[in-house]
Amino acid sequence: MNVLKGTAVMLAACMFTGCSGNTVSQSSSQPESHTQSEHTEHEDSYYIKWAIPDSISISDKTLGELNDKLEEKYDLGVRFIPLSDMADGVTYQHELRETDADIAFLGFDDAGAKPCEQLISEGLFEPLDEYLKGSELYDAIPSQLWECSVYNGSTYVIPNETVQDIGVSIVFDLDRIDKEKAVSFNGDITKLPELLGDKGVLGYGISGFDFMSYYGLYYADGRLYSADGAQQDPLENEDALNWLKMINTLFLSGRATDDINAQWSVCITRDTTPISKKNIYAYKTKCIIAPRFSATTGILRSSNDKERAFKLLQAVHLDTEIGDLLVYGSDVQIKDGQVYDENDEQIDGYVARLVFGTNTGILKNGAMLINFDSFEERKKYYDENTIAFPLAGILIEPDERAKAFNSLSEIYKSKDIEFDLQTIRTKFIKTST
Repeated sequence: MNVLKGTAVMLAACMFTGCSGNTVSQSSSQPESHTQSEHTEHEDSYYIKWAIPDSISISDKTLGELNDKLEEKYDLGVRFIPLSDMADGVTYQHELRETDADIAFLGFDDAGAKPCEQLISEGLFEPLDEYLKGSELYDAIPSQLWECSVYNGSTYVIPNETVQDIGVSIVFDLDRIDKEKAVSFNGDITKLPELLGDKGVLGYGISGFDFMSYYGLYYADGRLYSADGAQQDPLENEDALNWLKMINTLFLSGRATDDINAQWSVCITRDTTPISKKNIYAYKTKCIIAPRFSATTGILRSSNDKERAFKLLQAVHLDTEIGDLLVYGSDVQIKDGQVYDENDEQIDGYVARLVFGTNTGILKNGAMLINFDSFEERKKYYDENTIAFPLAGILIEPDERAKAFNSLSEIYKSKDIEFDLQTIRTKFIKTST
Protein backbone atom coordinates (compact mmCIF):
# COMPACT_ATOMS: atom_id res chain seq x y z
CA MET A 1 0.00 0.00 0.00
CA ASN A 2 1.53 3.31 -0.96
CA VAL A 3 1.46 6.52 1.01
CA LEU A 4 -1.35 8.05 -1.01
CA LYS A 5 -3.52 4.97 -0.66
CA GLY A 6 -2.59 5.04 3.00
CA THR A 7 -4.05 8.53 3.19
CA ALA A 8 -7.52 7.10 2.84
CA VAL A 9 -6.76 4.63 5.61
CA MET A 10 -5.48 7.37 7.84
CA LEU A 11 -8.46 9.62 7.22
CA ALA A 12 -10.91 6.78 7.73
CA ALA A 13 -9.20 5.80 10.98
CA CYS A 14 -9.19 9.36 12.29
CA MET A 15 -12.71 9.87 11.19
CA PHE A 16 -14.80 8.74 9.21
CA THR A 17 -13.44 10.59 6.36
CA GLY A 18 -12.85 9.63 2.82
CA CYS A 19 -11.67 12.32 0.51
CA SER A 20 -14.47 13.71 -1.58
CA GLY A 21 -13.85 13.24 -5.29
CA ASN A 22 -10.87 11.60 -6.97
CA THR A 23 -7.54 11.70 -5.16
CA VAL A 24 -5.37 12.88 -8.03
CA SER A 25 -2.65 15.41 -7.59
CA GLN A 26 -2.18 16.66 -11.12
CA SER A 27 -3.90 16.78 -14.44
CA SER A 28 -4.04 13.19 -15.63
CA SER A 29 -2.89 14.28 -19.08
CA GLN A 30 0.47 15.47 -17.83
CA PRO A 31 3.49 13.16 -18.10
CA GLU A 32 5.17 12.21 -14.87
CA SER A 33 8.55 13.74 -14.25
CA HIS A 34 10.73 14.80 -11.39
CA THR A 35 13.43 16.41 -13.52
CA GLN A 36 14.24 20.10 -13.72
CA SER A 37 12.71 22.14 -16.56
CA GLU A 38 15.20 22.64 -19.40
CA HIS A 39 14.90 26.42 -19.59
CA THR A 40 16.14 27.00 -16.03
CA GLU A 41 19.78 28.10 -16.04
CA HIS A 42 20.75 28.39 -12.37
CA GLU A 43 23.35 26.35 -10.55
CA ASP A 44 22.20 23.50 -8.33
CA SER A 45 22.75 25.51 -5.16
CA TYR A 46 20.01 27.93 -6.25
CA TYR A 47 17.28 25.31 -5.86
CA ILE A 48 15.59 24.30 -2.62
CA LYS A 49 15.29 20.51 -2.57
CA TRP A 50 11.92 19.18 -1.46
CA ALA A 51 11.37 15.49 -0.62
CA ILE A 52 7.91 14.16 -1.57
CA PRO A 53 6.30 10.73 -2.21
CA ASP A 54 7.08 9.41 -5.68
CA SER A 55 3.36 8.92 -6.35
CA ILE A 56 3.05 12.70 -6.69
CA SER A 57 3.90 13.69 -10.25
CA ILE A 58 4.99 17.13 -11.44
CA SER A 59 5.17 17.63 -15.19
CA ASP A 60 8.15 19.34 -16.81
CA LYS A 61 5.87 22.13 -18.00
CA THR A 62 4.41 22.72 -14.55
CA LEU A 63 7.85 22.66 -12.93
CA GLY A 64 9.15 25.14 -15.47
CA GLU A 65 6.25 27.54 -14.89
CA LEU A 66 6.56 27.11 -11.15
CA ASN A 67 10.25 27.98 -11.13
CA ASP A 68 9.72 30.94 -13.46
CA LYS A 69 7.19 32.41 -11.03
CA LEU A 70 9.27 31.60 -7.96
CA GLU A 71 12.30 33.31 -9.51
CA GLU A 72 10.31 36.34 -10.60
CA LYS A 73 8.52 36.87 -7.30
CA TYR A 74 10.87 35.49 -4.64
CA ASP A 75 14.28 34.81 -6.22
CA LEU A 76 13.75 31.11 -5.45
CA GLY A 77 13.75 27.80 -7.27
CA VAL A 78 12.68 24.28 -6.29
CA ARG A 79 13.53 20.71 -7.20
CA PHE A 80 11.58 17.71 -5.98
CA ILE A 81 13.25 14.58 -4.64
CA PRO A 82 10.97 11.54 -4.97
CA LEU A 83 11.01 9.02 -2.13
CA SER A 84 9.45 5.56 -2.32
CA ASP A 85 6.05 5.37 -0.70
CA MET A 86 5.61 1.62 -1.14
CA ALA A 87 5.05 -0.41 2.01
CA ASP A 88 7.00 -3.40 0.71
CA GLY A 89 10.68 -2.63 0.46
CA VAL A 90 12.24 0.58 1.76
CA THR A 91 9.67 2.75 3.52
CA TYR A 92 9.18 6.44 2.86
CA GLN A 93 10.31 7.36 6.37
CA HIS A 94 13.47 5.25 6.06
CA GLU A 95 14.43 6.95 2.81
CA LEU A 96 13.68 10.33 4.39
CA ARG A 97 16.31 9.68 7.04
CA GLU A 98 18.90 9.30 4.27
CA THR A 99 17.77 11.96 1.80
CA ASP A 100 19.69 15.08 0.78
CA ALA A 101 16.85 17.60 0.93
CA ASP A 102 16.02 20.94 2.51
CA ILE A 103 12.27 20.52 2.94
CA ALA A 104 10.43 17.26 3.52
CA PHE A 105 6.90 15.97 3.74
CA LEU A 106 6.83 13.73 6.81
CA GLY A 107 4.52 11.11 5.33
CA PHE A 108 1.64 9.50 7.19
CA ASP A 109 1.36 7.62 10.45
CA ASP A 110 -0.26 4.20 10.43
CA ALA A 111 -2.44 2.29 12.85
CA GLY A 112 0.42 0.53 14.60
CA ALA A 113 3.08 3.23 14.94
CA LYS A 114 3.81 6.93 14.58
CA PRO A 115 6.78 7.29 12.22
CA CYS A 116 6.15 11.02 11.74
CA GLU A 117 6.49 11.67 15.45
CA GLN A 118 9.52 9.38 15.48
CA LEU A 119 11.25 11.49 12.81
CA ILE A 120 10.79 14.60 14.93
CA SER A 121 11.87 12.93 18.15
CA GLU A 122 15.05 11.71 16.42
CA GLY A 123 16.03 15.31 15.69
CA LEU A 124 15.80 15.20 11.89
CA PHE A 125 13.87 18.45 11.69
CA GLU A 126 14.89 22.01 12.45
CA PRO A 127 13.00 23.99 15.13
CA LEU A 128 11.07 26.69 13.27
CA ASP A 129 10.35 29.06 16.16
CA GLU A 130 12.79 31.78 15.06
CA TYR A 131 11.57 31.65 11.46
CA LEU A 132 7.90 31.71 12.44
CA LYS A 133 8.20 34.59 14.90
CA GLY A 134 6.45 37.60 13.36
CA SER A 135 6.08 35.87 9.97
CA GLU A 136 3.11 36.17 7.63
CA LEU A 137 2.85 32.39 7.60
CA TYR A 138 2.41 32.18 11.36
CA ASP A 139 -0.26 34.87 11.30
CA ALA A 140 -2.13 33.19 8.43
CA ILE A 141 -2.58 29.75 9.99
CA PRO A 142 -5.13 29.47 12.84
CA SER A 143 -3.54 29.47 16.27
CA GLN A 144 -5.25 26.18 17.16
CA LEU A 145 -3.18 24.36 14.54
CA TRP A 146 0.07 25.79 15.87
CA GLU A 147 -0.94 24.83 19.42
CA CYS A 148 -1.26 21.20 18.31
CA SER A 149 2.08 21.14 16.48
CA VAL A 150 4.41 21.78 19.40
CA TYR A 151 6.85 19.11 20.57
CA ASN A 152 9.05 19.65 23.66
CA GLY A 153 8.30 23.37 23.56
CA SER A 154 9.23 23.96 19.91
CA THR A 155 7.50 23.92 16.53
CA TYR A 156 9.10 21.61 13.98
CA VAL A 157 6.46 21.36 11.26
CA ILE A 158 4.02 23.45 9.28
CA PRO A 159 0.69 21.86 10.26
CA ASN A 160 -1.59 20.38 7.68
CA GLU A 161 -4.57 22.69 7.57
CA THR A 162 -7.22 20.28 6.37
CA VAL A 163 -9.13 19.63 9.55
CA GLN A 164 -11.53 16.72 9.65
CA ASP A 165 -14.70 17.21 11.62
CA ILE A 166 -14.18 14.69 14.39
CA GLY A 167 -17.00 15.88 16.53
CA VAL A 168 -19.96 13.53 16.94
CA SER A 169 -23.27 14.00 15.14
CA ILE A 170 -26.62 12.83 16.49
CA VAL A 171 -28.74 12.68 13.33
CA PHE A 172 -32.53 12.45 13.49
CA ASP A 173 -34.61 11.08 10.62
CA LEU A 174 -37.51 13.55 10.65
CA ASP A 175 -39.68 11.09 8.76
CA ARG A 176 -39.55 8.90 11.88
CA ILE A 177 -38.84 11.32 14.73
CA ASP A 178 -41.04 14.32 15.50
CA LYS A 179 -39.17 17.46 14.37
CA GLU A 180 -40.06 19.41 17.49
CA LYS A 181 -38.61 16.66 19.69
CA ALA A 182 -35.48 16.38 17.55
CA VAL A 183 -34.78 20.11 17.56
CA SER A 184 -35.35 20.26 21.32
CA PHE A 185 -32.61 17.65 21.86
CA ASN A 186 -30.05 19.37 24.09
CA GLY A 187 -27.25 16.83 23.92
CA ASP A 188 -28.30 14.57 26.78
CA ILE A 189 -27.51 11.16 25.33
CA THR A 190 -29.56 9.40 28.03
CA LYS A 191 -32.74 10.83 26.48
CA LEU A 192 -32.28 8.86 23.24
CA PRO A 193 -34.17 5.72 24.39
CA GLU A 194 -37.16 7.92 25.15
CA LEU A 195 -36.92 9.58 21.72
CA LEU A 196 -36.62 6.22 19.99
CA GLY A 197 -39.65 4.75 21.74
CA ASP A 198 -40.41 1.05 21.45
CA LYS A 199 -40.05 0.79 17.67
CA GLY A 200 -37.31 3.28 16.84
CA VAL A 201 -33.84 2.04 15.88
CA LEU A 202 -30.47 3.64 16.60
CA GLY A 203 -27.79 3.43 13.91
CA TYR A 204 -24.41 3.42 15.64
CA GLY A 205 -21.57 4.46 13.36
CA ILE A 206 -18.60 4.78 15.73
CA SER A 207 -16.62 2.42 17.95
CA GLY A 208 -14.35 2.30 20.92
CA PHE A 209 -14.09 5.50 22.94
CA ASP A 210 -14.11 7.80 19.91
CA PHE A 211 -17.45 9.15 21.12
CA MET A 212 -15.59 11.04 23.88
CA SER A 213 -15.10 13.98 21.52
CA TYR A 214 -18.84 14.45 22.07
CA TYR A 215 -17.92 15.53 25.61
CA GLY A 216 -15.02 17.71 24.49
CA LEU A 217 -12.36 15.10 25.25
CA TYR A 218 -9.73 13.52 23.04
CA TYR A 219 -9.20 9.75 23.14
CA ALA A 220 -5.87 8.26 22.08
CA ASP A 221 -3.55 5.44 23.13
CA GLY A 222 -5.97 4.14 25.77
CA ARG A 223 -6.17 7.51 27.50
CA LEU A 224 -8.49 10.49 27.63
CA TYR A 225 -7.14 14.02 27.40
CA SER A 226 -8.79 17.33 28.14
CA ALA A 227 -7.90 20.52 26.29
CA ASP A 228 -5.80 21.69 29.26
CA GLY A 229 -3.63 18.55 29.03
CA ALA A 230 -5.16 16.65 31.95
CA GLN A 231 -5.14 12.88 31.46
CA GLN A 232 -7.58 10.32 32.80
CA ASP A 233 -8.62 6.70 32.55
CA PRO A 234 -11.56 6.21 30.15
CA LEU A 235 -13.18 3.71 32.53
CA GLU A 236 -13.11 6.24 35.37
CA ASN A 237 -15.02 8.80 33.33
CA GLU A 238 -18.71 8.97 34.24
CA ASP A 239 -19.80 10.18 30.82
CA ALA A 240 -17.95 7.33 29.10
CA LEU A 241 -19.51 4.69 31.35
CA ASN A 242 -23.03 6.09 31.00
CA TRP A 243 -22.66 6.25 27.21
CA LEU A 244 -21.37 2.69 26.88
CA LYS A 245 -24.04 1.23 29.14
CA MET A 246 -26.86 3.07 27.41
CA ILE A 247 -25.75 2.00 23.90
CA ASN A 248 -25.22 -1.53 25.23
CA THR A 249 -28.78 -1.63 26.57
CA LEU A 250 -30.14 -0.60 23.16
CA PHE A 251 -28.07 -3.27 21.39
CA LEU A 252 -29.19 -6.03 23.75
CA SER A 253 -32.82 -5.00 23.37
CA GLY A 254 -32.57 -5.04 19.58
CA ARG A 255 -33.06 -1.29 19.23
CA ALA A 256 -29.56 -0.49 17.93
CA THR A 257 -27.58 -1.60 14.90
CA ASP A 258 -24.08 -0.85 13.62
CA ASP A 259 -25.46 -0.77 10.06
CA ILE A 260 -26.06 2.94 9.55
CA ASN A 261 -27.66 2.15 6.20
CA ALA A 262 -30.42 0.33 8.05
CA GLN A 263 -33.81 1.90 8.64
CA TRP A 264 -32.75 3.88 11.67
CA SER A 265 -34.63 6.67 13.40
CA VAL A 266 -31.57 8.21 15.03
CA CYS A 267 -27.95 7.80 13.94
CA ILE A 268 -24.75 8.49 15.89
CA THR A 269 -21.83 9.09 13.56
CA ARG A 270 -18.58 11.00 13.21
CA ASP A 271 -19.27 11.78 9.57
CA THR A 272 -22.52 12.58 7.81
CA THR A 273 -21.13 11.31 4.48
CA PRO A 274 -22.89 7.90 4.60
CA ILE A 275 -26.24 9.51 5.37
CA SER A 276 -28.30 9.79 2.20
CA LYS A 277 -31.53 10.79 3.90
CA LYS A 278 -32.66 14.31 3.12
CA ASN A 279 -35.20 15.10 5.82
CA ILE A 280 -32.86 15.13 8.81
CA TYR A 281 -31.82 17.25 11.77
CA ALA A 282 -28.28 16.93 13.13
CA TYR A 283 -27.03 17.84 16.59
CA LYS A 284 -23.26 18.31 16.20
CA THR A 285 -20.39 18.88 18.59
CA LYS A 286 -17.25 20.90 17.92
CA CYS A 287 -14.34 19.71 15.82
CA ILE A 288 -11.46 18.31 17.87
CA ILE A 289 -8.04 19.41 16.60
CA ALA A 290 -5.62 16.82 17.93
CA PRO A 291 -1.79 16.71 17.83
CA ARG A 292 -0.77 17.15 14.19
CA PHE A 293 2.44 15.62 12.88
CA SER A 294 1.23 13.14 10.30
CA ALA A 295 0.82 14.81 6.88
CA THR A 296 2.90 17.85 7.82
CA THR A 297 5.98 19.51 6.32
CA GLY A 298 9.23 20.69 7.89
CA ILE A 299 12.78 21.81 7.22
CA LEU A 300 15.45 19.18 7.69
CA ARG A 301 18.15 20.01 10.21
CA SER A 302 20.80 18.93 7.69
CA SER A 303 19.76 21.67 5.23
CA ASN A 304 22.37 24.33 4.46
CA ASP A 305 19.76 26.76 3.15
CA LYS A 306 17.17 26.93 5.91
CA GLU A 307 16.20 30.60 5.56
CA ARG A 308 15.43 30.28 1.86
CA ALA A 309 13.66 26.97 2.54
CA PHE A 310 11.34 28.75 4.95
CA LYS A 311 10.84 31.50 2.40
CA LEU A 312 9.73 28.87 -0.10
CA LEU A 313 7.30 27.28 2.37
CA GLN A 314 5.80 30.67 3.09
CA ALA A 315 5.39 31.40 -0.62
CA VAL A 316 3.67 28.06 -1.24
CA HIS A 317 1.21 28.63 1.60
CA LEU A 318 0.42 32.28 1.00
CA ASP A 319 0.71 32.75 -2.77
CA THR A 320 -2.35 31.21 -4.42
CA GLU A 321 -0.73 31.28 -7.87
CA ILE A 322 2.22 29.21 -6.62
CA GLY A 323 0.10 26.83 -4.57
CA ASP A 324 -2.40 26.18 -7.37
CA LEU A 325 0.40 25.30 -9.79
CA LEU A 326 1.72 22.69 -7.37
CA VAL A 327 -1.67 21.16 -6.70
CA TYR A 328 -3.38 21.36 -10.09
CA GLY A 329 -0.58 21.77 -12.61
CA SER A 330 -0.70 23.73 -15.88
CA ASP A 331 -3.44 23.99 -18.49
CA VAL A 332 -6.37 23.86 -16.11
CA GLN A 333 -9.66 25.73 -16.14
CA ILE A 334 -12.14 26.74 -13.45
CA LYS A 335 -15.83 26.03 -13.94
CA ASP A 336 -18.44 26.55 -11.24
CA GLY A 337 -15.72 26.67 -8.60
CA GLN A 338 -14.21 23.32 -9.66
CA VAL A 339 -10.87 22.67 -11.38
CA TYR A 340 -10.73 20.71 -14.66
CA ASP A 341 -7.84 19.53 -16.83
CA GLU A 342 -7.54 19.96 -20.59
CA ASN A 343 -9.60 16.79 -21.09
CA ASP A 344 -12.42 18.31 -19.02
CA GLU A 345 -11.81 15.85 -16.17
CA GLN A 346 -12.24 17.25 -12.68
CA ILE A 347 -9.10 17.51 -10.53
CA ASP A 348 -9.68 17.06 -6.82
CA GLY A 349 -6.19 17.88 -5.54
CA TYR A 350 -6.98 16.84 -1.97
CA VAL A 351 -3.92 14.64 -1.42
CA ALA A 352 -1.58 17.08 -3.19
CA ARG A 353 -2.72 19.79 -0.81
CA LEU A 354 -1.78 17.53 2.08
CA VAL A 355 1.65 16.76 0.63
CA PHE A 356 2.56 20.34 -0.25
CA GLY A 357 0.75 22.04 2.59
CA THR A 358 -1.16 24.23 0.16
CA ASN A 359 -4.61 23.33 1.44
CA THR A 360 -5.01 26.76 2.98
CA GLY A 361 -8.62 27.74 3.34
CA ILE A 362 -10.50 24.45 3.55
CA LEU A 363 -12.00 22.47 6.35
CA LYS A 364 -13.64 19.09 5.88
CA ASN A 365 -16.96 18.97 7.67
CA GLY A 366 -18.86 15.78 7.10
CA ALA A 367 -19.38 15.38 3.38
CA MET A 368 -18.33 18.93 2.56
CA LEU A 369 -15.13 20.86 2.13
CA ILE A 370 -15.72 24.31 3.54
CA ASN A 371 -13.84 27.00 1.61
CA PHE A 372 -12.87 30.26 3.25
CA ASP A 373 -12.46 33.46 1.27
CA SER A 374 -9.94 35.07 3.62
CA PHE A 375 -7.54 34.28 6.45
CA GLU A 376 -9.78 36.29 8.78
CA GLU A 377 -12.87 34.26 7.85
CA ARG A 378 -11.03 31.02 8.46
CA LYS A 379 -9.67 32.13 11.84
CA LYS A 380 -13.15 33.16 12.95
CA TYR A 381 -14.51 29.74 11.99
CA TYR A 382 -11.76 27.95 13.92
CA ASP A 383 -12.33 30.13 16.98
CA GLU A 384 -16.04 29.36 17.03
CA ASN A 385 -16.13 25.73 15.92
CA THR A 386 -13.00 23.93 17.10
CA ILE A 387 -11.32 22.75 20.29
CA ALA A 388 -7.53 22.45 20.27
CA PHE A 389 -5.75 19.59 22.07
CA PRO A 390 -2.03 20.31 22.41
CA LEU A 391 0.38 17.39 22.60
CA ALA A 392 0.09 15.49 25.84
CA GLY A 393 3.04 13.28 24.97
CA ILE A 394 4.24 11.22 22.02
CA LEU A 395 3.67 7.49 22.34
CA ILE A 396 5.64 6.19 19.37
CA GLU A 397 4.59 2.56 19.77
CA PRO A 398 1.35 1.48 21.48
CA ASP A 399 2.01 0.19 25.01
CA GLU A 400 0.13 -2.70 26.61
CA ARG A 401 -2.42 -0.34 28.04
CA ALA A 402 -3.16 1.22 24.66
CA LYS A 403 -3.46 -2.21 23.05
CA ALA A 404 -5.83 -3.33 25.78
CA PHE A 405 -8.17 -0.40 25.47
CA ASN A 406 -8.08 -0.55 21.69
CA SER A 407 -9.34 -4.13 22.01
CA LEU A 408 -12.52 -2.68 23.52
CA SER A 409 -13.57 -1.20 20.19
CA GLU A 410 -16.94 -2.99 20.42
CA ILE A 411 -17.44 -3.09 24.17
CA TYR A 412 -20.85 -1.49 23.69
CA LYS A 413 -22.06 -4.84 22.22
CA SER A 414 -21.01 -6.81 25.28
CA LYS A 415 -23.34 -9.57 26.55
CA ASP A 416 -22.24 -8.70 30.11
CA ILE A 417 -20.78 -5.21 30.07
CA GLU A 418 -20.22 -4.91 33.83
CA PHE A 419 -18.15 -8.12 33.83
CA ASP A 420 -16.11 -7.07 30.79
CA LEU A 421 -15.42 -3.61 32.21
CA GLN A 422 -14.30 -5.08 35.52
CA THR A 423 -12.05 -7.56 33.69
CA ILE A 424 -10.27 -4.80 31.80
CA ARG A 425 -9.87 -2.79 35.03
CA THR A 426 -8.40 -5.71 36.93
CA LYS A 427 -6.04 -6.81 34.19
CA PHE A 428 -4.72 -3.53 32.86
CA ILE A 429 -5.34 -0.71 35.32
CA LYS A 430 -1.82 -1.30 36.73
CA THR A 431 -0.41 -0.02 33.44
CA SER A 432 -2.09 3.37 33.90
CA THR A 433 0.31 6.30 33.74
